[in-house]
Amino acid sequence: MTPTATDSSIVKTDFLIVGAGIAAVEAARALRQEGADGSIVILGAETGYPYNRPPLTKRFFTGRMSPEQLLMEKPEFFDDNHIDLRRATEVKSVDPFAHIVIDKKGVVYSYGKLLLATGARATRLHVPGVGLKGVFTFRTMADSSLLRQWAEANQGPVAIVGSSFIAMELATSLLAMGLKVTLIDRASTIFPRIHSETLSKYFLERSKRHGIDVWSDTSVKQIYGPEKVSGLVTKDGRKLDCATVIIAIGSTPNTDYLSHSGIEVDDGVLVDEFLQTNQADVFAAGDVVSYIDRYGHRHRARHWENARKQGRIAAKNMLDQRVPYNSVLHYFSDFLDFSFTFLGTSESADRRITRGSLAEKSFAEFYIHADRVIGFFSTGRPPEETQVVETLIRDQVDVSAAYAQLADANADITALARETVLILQGGGALGAFECGVVQAMDEARIKPRVVGGVSIGAINGAIIAGNPHNYSAALKAFWKDISVEGPQMAPSSLANAFAVGATMTMGIPDFFKPRWLSPVVREEYWPSQWTSLYDVSPLKRLLEKYVDFPSLADSPIRLIVTAVEVDKGELVVFDSRTDNITAEHIMASGSLPPMFPWTTIDGRHYWDGGIISNSPLEHVLNRSGADNKQVFVVNLFPGERPLPTNLSEVFTRRDEIIYGERVRNDSQTLELTQDFRALVNEIMATVDPEEAARLRQRPRYVHLMGRESTTSIVTIARDGSAKEPFAAHYDFSVQGVSRQQREGYLTAQRCLASLDPRAERVDA
Repeated sequence: MTPTATDSSIVKTDFLIVGAGIAAVEAARALRQEGADGSIVILGAETGYPYNRPPLTKRFFTGRMSPEQLLMEKPEFFDDNHIDLRRATEVKSVDPFAHIVIDKKGVVYSYGKLLLATGARATRLHVPGVGLKGVFTFRTMADSSLLRQWAEANQGPVAIVGSSFIAMELATSLLAMGLKVTLIDRASTIFPRIHSETLSKYFLERSKRHGIDVWSDTSVKQIYGPEKVSGLVTKDGRKLDCATVIIAIGSTPNTDYLSHSGIEVDDGVLVDEFLQTNQADVFAAGDVVSYIDRYGHRHRARHWENARKQGRIAAKNMLDQRVPYNSVLHYFSDFLDFSFTFLGTSESADRRITRGSLAEKSFAEFYIHADRVIGFFSTGRPPEETQVVETLIRDQVDVSAAYAQLADANADITALARETVLILQGGGALGAFECGVVQAMDEARIKPRVVGGVSIGAINGAIIAGNPHNYSAALKAFWKDISVEGPQMAPSSLANAFAVGATMTMGIPDFFKPRWLSPVVREEYWPSQWTSLYDVSPLKRLLEKYVDFPSLADSPIRLIVTAVEVDKGELVVFDSRTDNITAEHIMASGSLPPMFPWTTIDGRHYWDGGIISNSPLEHVLNRSGADNKQVFVVNLFPGERPLPTNLSEVFTRRDEIIYGERVRNDSQTLELTQDFRALVNEIMATVDPEEAARLRQRPRYVHLMGRESTTSIVTIARDGSAKEPFAAHYDFSVQGVSRQQREGYLTAQRCLASLDPRAERVDA
């Protein structure tokens, strides 16, 4: 019988993490950093504290790193962050319907959110003799220690079955110990997952040069010896005398405990782009995960850096932040006397382009499919280059016109990954200013790849993304539709007052209508039951006139909008790359209370994103990446104004301050970052050159020490008039809209004229 959550013997926790590898620890850390104050329990199968696995084949295996140095965190980290780490605890079963997990000791855990991060185990070889002493698999700290002790005590030849990353790194360490190594693999190449004839020949040549024998196109038939290994026989009849056999033919995800759970498993736990399983409140991260990449291929990450990123993203999604996992697979390995990085995949490549020279240990190979870079091998190349290529892969940039540039080892490829971003604020009728800005940018051949918007900016952004080839004309037509004819009056302040009054009293026919003009036929229409002053149902029809919402997912212009979830008071991001954005999502971003009602989507209620932030700049960069961007921010609310002289000016100035854009450069943070970078460079200058070259290939070095700043921000600010009339954001008159469009157009023209055309027109 399944225990119930009310049983007193049950351990109740808000967040339960099964597994204690890097994905698990990073998830727990991220939960705390993101403000989760609920209880966190981690169940780890091993007896010790969580440790880093990459050094197991290298520094730890060769005795240059102690077990204490291997730990991810000191033991007090878990106590300090109120994380209940339960070691030597294996899970027996999971019941996602009852939100229950049972460990092999019979302890029952009731969870709110569950993360599966149980990693993978070494795949076993099923041939006679695998039970002999001297036959090892390799995955844990204990495996590494036992193998080293055996190899030191039994000084004899070593056979490594497989040519995986672990196999090649172990071969390197065993050679350093003075042992003879033979690699045996059924593939015809070394590192077969790279799918490169050039590199395969190079790896084979270097292996032989360093004394490694390579037996390819065969597999082990039998391992023999009286009690411990004395040799093996391959299926093609060759015999090898050896004292040690290491099985390194891959890994198998730890999912046995999920049988009968209802959680879908197929070579790993199946997850969506948010790392969520097919069961509510159950997520997965790390080596146990099987996910679909941007090209429709299903993968298991199988590398430390990818598991780390997945752990952090899974934690955010356990907090309902809906952050997609769109990181590019990033592998790093040491082999013999050099290190290399591999990004993405090469499986479906229809073109390969090389740059640099393997002989000079400065070499890269691009793997291209349908004119997009899908993978990248690099050794001895600058970290800035790797960072740029990661952006090319992530953003699926068309490089068909740049093949020669990619092949030139001295060519700077930064501009290929440059991405133009347009940020549009909320501001009612002031959104017509954005329409004018877009027209000027279009004429200057500056075309955004990403548009982020909130409120009226979300509406403008949806029309841009929905009409990628004629968005300027579509925007003009939209604003014409919502402009209202009014009487010609002089002075203009009187015309403005009339337009504002008419809008607030009568609404905009194709946009919103006052509730007081609707017939009171049911109780919910009584003013005492209102939750807003206006009904925005006309807007849905108007949006669908201009935007084919199902096509947004395939638009070359990515749309990112924000809204506030009413119940939780938290900002929510909607992204056309991961969400099926509808008219309701755009309306949600503009549901400003108390004027407009909240918008309900899938049972959740949303208000205008401008309540928390009237510019989605931060959230756009978080989603699309902060590197190598040219950002144009349209600021509808002036930063400086004379002191107000009456109440109407006070109200206007209040809104300008509340909703104005603030793109701040935190000088202290910048200085601190620069100091850390300088310190790292000073330390690297004291390191042996070969070791420094290896360190520069590491994923974190690439991400943190790549190009210092490749993103620039240009603000196109609406100046307005020092005596601008009250509530200009409600002036939807033909005259008012035309005035804002004209000002936006001229302001943008002046701003764009001052820019370097070579730097800014990269998307033309």
